[in-house]
Amino acid sequence: MTSEPLTTPKHKGPNPAWIYPIRSPVDWTYKGEMIILEYPKDLNRFERTLNRVIKGPETIKRPLDGVGTLLWEMSDGEHSLLDIYLSEQERFHEYVEPVDKVVGGLLEMMLKLGLLRLEFNPGGKHEEKKHHGKRIVTRAYKE
Repeated sequence: MTSEPLTTPKHKGPNPAWIYPIRSPVDWTYKGEMIILEYPKDLNRFERTLNRVIKGPETIKRPLDGVGTLLWEMSDGEHSLLDIYLSEQERFHEYVEPVDKVVGGLLEMMLKLGLLRLEFNPGGKHEEKKHHGKRIVTRAYKE
């Protein structure tokens, strides 16, 4: 792989071919062709008490659209972020343009919720040394 796989002047940061998203152990099911994630709510003490009083659900069910479903399916540690970008672009075309921004934003949201984690492996999957991190791509905009 080359060190600069994306041909955009705005891309700055680690090579997406070296980043491998991995799903967290949460429950997920298919509803039609879409995935629904189910995970426990992160409530503080007061919110837990209030939730018991009003008998609210203790889990969150988050449906994913087609883009999110493909991202979730490919986040198995075997597909790099570049592989995911290319698959998303091939399946959804201009719906995900620019692909690094659309898929990257969804990925950042899933990282913040703790639904995914990243393995960073400079040089590709066959290198032995791996680093964990949450920062994936930074963009530099020239004015």
